[in-house]
Amino acid sequence: MEKASAEQIKRKTWYDKKAISREFKIADQVLILATHKPNKFAVNWIGPGVIDQKLSDTNYIVKKLDKKDKSQIYHINMLKPYYKRAERVNLLLTGKRDKEIEENDLEIDYPETHHTEINLEEIIQASELEGHATEEDLKKFRKVLNQHREAFSNEPGKTDLIEHDIELISDKPIRCKPYRTSPRQNEILRAEIKKMLDLGVIEIGESDYVSPMILVETIGREPRPCIDYRKLNAITKTQYFPLPNIEERVERVAAANYISVLDLTKGYWQLPLTKRAQRYAGFATNFGCYIPKTMPFGLVSAPFTFSKFMAELLKGCEDFCVPYLDDVAIFSNSLDDHVKHLDVILRKIGNAKLKIKPSKCSLGRKTVKYLGHVVGNGIRSPVEAKIQAIVDFPDPKTKTEIRRLIGMIGYYSRYIKDYAKIVEPLTNALRGKNKREQITWTPECQKAFDTIKGKLVERPVLHAPDYSKPFIIQVDSSNTGTGVVLCQRDEKGEEHPILYLSRKFIKAELNYCTTEKECLGIIYAIKKLHHYLDGQPFKIETDHNPLVWLKSNVGNNQRLMRWSLALQPFNYTIIHRPGKSIKHVDALSRV
Repeated sequence: MEKASAEQIKRKTWYDKKAISREFKIADQVLILATHKPNKFAVNWIGPGVIDQKLSDTNYIVKKLDKKDKSQIYHINMLKPYYKRAERVNLLLTGKRDKEIEENDLEIDYPETHHTEINLEEIIQASELEGHATEEDLKKFRKVLNQHREAFSNEPGKTDLIEHDIELISDKPIRCKPYRTSPRQNEILRAEIKKMLDLGVIEIGESDYVSPMILVETIGREPRPCIDYRKLNAITKTQYFPLPNIEERVERVAAANYISVLDLTKGYWQLPLTKRAQRYAGFATNFGCYIPKTMPFGLVSAPFTFSKFMAELLKGCEDFCVPYLDDVAIFSNSLDDHVKHLDVILRKIGNAKLKIKPSKCSLGRKTVKYLGHVVGNGIRSPVEAKIQAIVDFPDPKTKTEIRRLIGMIGYYSRYIKDYAKIVEPLTNALRGKNKREQITWTPECQKAFDTIKGKLVERPVLHAPDYSKPFIIQVDSSNTGTGVVLCQRDEKGEEHPILYLSRKFIKAELNYCTTEKECLGIIYAIKKLHHYLDGQPFKIETDHNPLVWLKSNVGNNQRLMRWSLALQPFNYTIIHRPGKSIKHVDALSRV
């Protein structure tokens, strides 16, 4: 017991050496650093409390105002002064006003209020409705937009339906110093911070969790501030909500005759943060610390929260509306239905107190730009600006740059015939253990790059799937790979491609016999396209005649027997077509 007491005195003496030089008087109000119920491992300033007695230079008895007769001893390091907010005072001025004073009053720099004026005629003209819509339809369209004017604004709204929270797996605070920036960058950051303060999305404050703000500058774009939340994200408990599939979204919207795309104004900023999340999301610049009041960009769980919120908000509208983060697409087959659908979605968005950016909306269009594609009237093609970015991409000199290039063109791989064959020199250049080493840009690489550019510049077009018609899978395999085309035939019997697939065989697959390689192509196709084929009959066209008997007779080949069993859940018919009639598929396979 004596040993424990001695150790206690020793530790207190050591702790008192680092005591803050601060003194309180009896009845002074203070804030107390203590834990709180939601998270026992996190501390926060609570109070105020009142100094009841001074025990020593470092210890005080504090009475908590929120609990009757509840007093406790606190060390000086756990206390800080409480400053009561000044009360608002309204003044009533009487008497004559001096004309000079009135003129000077007009020069006061009051905050500007930006009202969004919607020009209905400009929207209708941009929608190209006047050429194929009746006056009655245009009248309904105008009426819907007039009813929901308040939903459009250049400034973000703030919903009261949800708050984004952050839960950590560690109680160790994060305190990062702000990055050093140039005077020019500081001026840009100051201007952006002022805008955010004016909009009410941040406030000046302090937190024991501080991440640095950086300025991202890209050629051809305005500099934009971002918060480096990497350390915070590393200790954030993972939240899961499935992000929408882009391919599915694009196909559904492309099949419609009338489309509207709504873009929420600074979508993330329209979701408020909980008090705990505000504390964790604090950030620092060279001129101060700030606390976000709404959800900032860069938080690891932000996309999941936003996707879940939009899915809940638009629940019940899945047949004519699909959200992807802050982009909302409304699609219909008739203008009358589209006006009704637009009315429903605008009402839901308005009731949620969200705002839509007018300049980024496309309303009642036959074709629109959506998620990097031009879609509408049953077809889709790449956006011209995205193609131009690939065309302007400089010749890669390192593996990192090649990966970036392949990532850009890979987004549009389903538009390109013979894709795997074309990019083979680029993928071969990635071989080797060193991920960042420089590469030799060979003539084969240059040819592959130029071919990709040429095919995209031609503006390839794919058709949206029609689930009321049967699908056709055309498969052909070569010695080194397999190619697939998913297509459908229209009323005239003409084939229209929906997408292209191709891949190289791995080393073990190169040893398969011809029939096995052809069957592997079918397995690959159905595995990738099962969401199109499930529950309906479809045809498989191949130039390899022995596969026609795959359903009824596979002989003693165990591999073919196993694959045949894997295909049993599907309702398919294999049809033989001569190789010359499916040359486009044959080309895809020759990698």
